[in-house]
Amino acid sequence: MKRLKKPSIFSSNIISTVSILVGIGLIIMGTFGIVEAKRSSHKSKPQASQVTSAPTLSIAPEEFSYLAGSTVEQNDVRVTDRQFAIVEQDGTGGQPNPSVNLYGTHLTVKNDFKVSASMSQIVGDASFRLYGAVPIIQDEFRVETPSIEFKTTKTGVTINIWDGSESSNLATSPPTSSTTYPLSLTDSLNFEIRRISDNFEIVANGATLATIPDSGIFNKGTVWFGATSQGGSYLLSNIQAVGLNGGSVERVDTSTASVSPDITGTTLQAMAAKKRPGFFVGAAMALPPSVSDSQYNQVAFGGNFGMMTTENALKWQFVHPQPDVYDFHESDALVQLAKKNGMAVHGHTLVFGEANPSWVQNLPISTSSQKLAVSKVMTDHIETVAGHYKGQMASWDVINEPLADYDNFDTSTNKTLRENIWYKALGESYITTAFMTARQVDPSAKLYINEYGLESSGERWNVFLQLVTKLKKAGVPIDGVGFQAHVYEAADKINVTTLKLHMQQLAKLGIESRISEMDVYDDDGTAVQAKQYLDVFNACINEPSCKSWTSWGVSDKYDMFQEDGVVNYGHDFLWDDKLRPTRALTQILTSLK
Repeated sequence: MKRLKKPSIFSSNIISTVSILVGIGLIIMGTFGIVEAKRSSHKSKPQASQVTSAPTLSIAPEEFSYLAGSTVEQNDVRVTDRQFAIVEQDGTGGQPNPSVNLYGTHLTVKNDFKVSASMSQIVGDASFRLYGAVPIIQDEFRVETPSIEFKTTKTGVTINIWDGSESSNLATSPPTSSTTYPLSLTDSLNFEIRRISDNFEIVANGATLATIPDSGIFNKGTVWFGATSQGGSYLLSNIQAVGLNGGSVERVDTSTASVSPDITGTTLQAMAAKKRPGFFVGAAMALPPSVSDSQYNQVAFGGNFGMMTTENALKWQFVHPQPDVYDFHESDALVQLAKKNGMAVHGHTLVFGEANPSWVQNLPISTSSQKLAVSKVMTDHIETVAGHYKGQMASWDVINEPLADYDNFDTSTNKTLRENIWYKALGESYITTAFMTARQVDPSAKLYINEYGLESSGERWNVFLQLVTKLKKAGVPIDGVGFQAHVYEAADKINVTTLKLHMQQLAKLGIESRISEMDVYDDDGTAVQAKQYLDVFNACINEPSCKSWTSWGVSDKYDMFQEDGVVNYGHDFLWDDKLRPTRALTQILTSLK
């Protein structure tokens, strides 16, 4: 995974989320207030002369097939509480991560429009949310984009607004404005969200609850649907959209979108394959930019990469949010995108000490029976997730980052392995158990240990080499090692002679290698950055036991990290924040020619 970056390196790169995020031209609201609130036991509608509508666009339940936390039931979408949340690296916190319909239908809109839907069989709180742009999800935080939410609560209907401004507390990302309107609710409700001129009109069961000033939420001209439940479930149905007063709405289905195939043979993957047939160039990819950013989509799926790493979609907190709940909607969509574009998929990750939901981090481990239960939690997860993708994954990171972090690594006290929940319960044997389980579930996938800091010589490498040597001699089915190759500062720079030596040492054990998560800071200039990229790429492609080279991202546009709750941006990847090739990419391509 991508480590937290050091403030001294990136302090000069702090950029406001408002000015950069997803290229969105936002109009930030001033003091938010309700212009007009209307409540009546009878219908209260704008005058007929003020609103004229175009033909209605109906959205079928099947168009929400990849919405996380949902299932399609005949003419409805069942939305169920999955308690999706994003935790800190140590497992604390829990920023809400409500679902967005990414791999399916969204709208393009012009001027005035209306979206309406029905909720029924409501248990708990029911939410339907319209986003002006797709939220960006990292493994440790979510950046909210402008949106308006219609939410039923015990006291009535709450309208929440996010205006796109950066939250003072990224761990919670509360709405910019929230107002609750008392309303007698049954277990069903019809509602409308209308954008008319400079206002939103909110209608529930025919009654106009409020008229709210529009802060420019849909200035980008897109509407993305979100639906979540808290404390229960509900049925979502009769989803419709229509242009008003000369405005228009059009359906866009991201699941059927395609990119222009490269026919020149000059893309990164094509050039690498010419030099070494069977060699994969890959990148860690996420679903939000893949479906919402056409430039990103073309770069990612237009022939530059032959392999995708599932960046965060298969980490525990996203795919296994509750003990008895697995949700593969978004990871399935990402895998389908890779397949559709002829890419192999590397699964990341089955067992990790971080990015775990709180229920995993808090598993009791005091007694033998509790430790045995932890082992079963781990093996059940591997069996379920690897079993779900059996035959679809070229390889897996079975174990991610088993070594202790630098600050805790101590050979004198034999504290060299990360003391995560798995190690605390099972000791070093958790690694063997995980590999044995993964091999049994999916015999065709290559199985890897993925770790950072392996590119340097010293005690950390020696301990790691001893570990994999012992595993191999014991018959543990480990096929390969992932060298993460993160370069965040001068001290991280990779000596390629050492790197190649380490790959060759593994090869003598019958273990292959891959560069798994490379990114390089640019604070020392793009020439230094490009040389690091080029040297490591060439070291891998010229070493027979190194099977693939993967970067931990595609474009600087989505190269985000947080410091003290604030979103910052780096410049670490092969395409810059405007999706233009960097000096590093140009030099790699030149060397391949």
